[in-house]
Amino acid sequence: MNNAQLLINNCASCNLKFYGFDTMSTEQLNIFKESHCRVEFKKGETLIKQGARCSNLVCIKSGYVKMHVEGLGGKSLIIKVLKPGDFIISPGIFDDYRNHFSASAITDVNTCLISIDAFSNVFHSNDQFAESILRHNHQLMQTLYNQLINLSHKKMTGRVADTLLYLSNEVYESNIFYTTLSRQDMADLSSVSKESLIRILKDFKDSGIILVEGNQFKIQATTTLQKISQAG
Repeated sequence: MNNAQLLINNCASCNLKFYGFDTMSTEQLNIFKESHCRVEFKKGETLIKQGARCSNLVCIKSGYVKMHVEGLGGKSLIIKVLKPGDFIISPGIFDDYRNHFSASAITDVNTCLISIDAFSNVFHSNDQFAESILRHNHQLMQTLYNQLINLSHKKMTGRVADTLLYLSNEVYESNIFYTTLSRQDMADLSSVSKESLIRILKDFKDSGIILVEGNQFKIQATTTLQKISQAG
């Protein structure tokens, strides 16, 4: 892979708790250990490509990744932002073995890549792990449904409010955060143009709802922002 450094790692001694991995036996963790490698991606590099064949379960060890769907004319819709402890498994693993979205590094990222064969082995031999993976994919589909509803029914201000609340509550877990997402990324996450995003952020700032300095954000009026989100 371009600019990717491969290193050996051990699943059993991993300091991160990946969703569903606690259901695995030592033997199953060893299956993952024997099949995987650790890969470092630079900011901007592609971890998985939409339309390409599924080849790995991707575990995020450090850094941030944007999961996005590529549309016509080069336009992109960001589904979600992944952080350490998250993993990527394409729903295509259960159907056409193709990736239905892309994932790109928005910072330098450390990952563990686990082969699809090893994943399939554990999936079919561990009902609890299988259930957690199906639940994980259900949550991803729910995110897509919510974005579709928001795109259809919410105005641009509501969608930008949603993005700020999402980044604050789910990604950075603080009302004060520094993001490496570009303004275009934030626009793609909000399903608005870059120009509209910048204008709405300025309106929020002028209204005292947020403070913005470069990529440093502080949400000063969470309740107001929530009301804007709910009103759409």
